[in-house]
Amino acid sequence: YRLFARDTSFYLVSPITFNKDEDLIRYPVVLEGYLPTLTDKRLVLELQFRDLNTFFLFQLNGLTIPGLVFMIAIIVVVLWVLRSFYWQRTIITTTNEFINNLTHELKTPVFSIGVAAKILEEDLPKEKKPVLEIIQQQVQRLKDHTDKVLELAKLENKKGVFNLKKQDIVPVLLKVCEDFKLLTSIEKLSFVYEVPDEELWVKADTTHLVNAVNNLLDNARKYGGTEANIRLLVWGTVTHVFIVIEDQGPGIEEQFKNRIFDKYFRVTSGDLYKVKGYGLGLHYVKKVTDAHKGKVMVNSKPGEGTAITLKLPRLKKQIYV
Repeated sequence: YRLFARDTSFYLVSPITFNKDEDLIRYPVVLEGYLPTLTDKRLVLELQFRDLNTFFLFQLNGLTIPGLVFMIAIIVVVLWVLRSFYWQRTIITTTNEFINNLTHELKTPVFSIGVAAKILEEDLPKEKKPVLEIIQQQVQRLKDHTDKVLELAKLENKKGVFNLKKQDIVPVLLKVCEDFKLLTSIEKLSFVYEVPDEELWVKADTTHLVNAVNNLLDNARKYGGTEANIRLLVWGTVTHVFIVIEDQGPGIEEQFKNRIFDKYFRVTSGDLYKVKGYGLGLHYVKKVTDAHKGKVMVNSKPGEGTAITLKLPRLKKQIYV
């Protein structure tokens, strides 16, 4: 170190150890207070360091190398995660494109088979009518599945735009219940519904909402078995409209309740799926309900049945009057 007056050759302290080598690190400090006032000069204390960086590295006590290794490990993990994410995203995109293309290709033969079955219906002998009915039922089932896959793909790709309109949902639900009542009467199943005799106005896309309710009714029919007792209940509060579909089927175990709305997930019984399907119906219901800013709630106990509730925001009176 050395202590000197700036812009002069006046040195107060200049030890012999002071080195003027340009490679050394120097830190000048302008002093204030008693000493500058006493000498009436601007004093500078210049500190000089040799191997300062080496000193600081030595003070880390061996943490430098572990720190570098840890940092490299973090970088490698981040790169691996990003690579895995990109790889999975590529696979998902490719798979979805394949499924969508395959589904589009299936629509043509399904339509052709339906037309051919319609033509055969005119001149077909009576004893062969049941065979034709089976063909028509399976064609309609295949058509429903392909339409569901395409509709779900549009929603996930955000290509399907929901056309939400203010409307009274009661007439829409009554039509759904009447159509489903006809189907259950043919299959000799029990179905009752309670729809209030009042206006329940919501902002909804009728097509998608009807499809969602039909999906829930169809699930209740399939899982309820030959003695299915299905109920559809509708009521409204000041702020919400509730649509409940109940069945007395096998119910859902607690561990599966949070997963039934995942895409492709299906509740198994042992190693078997007792009911045919693709695990898309409830996923579609969840997508539609979310688009309507609503909520899906599940209440189920094994052996006692399942009740699924759609909770939709109800419009205030001043909005639709």
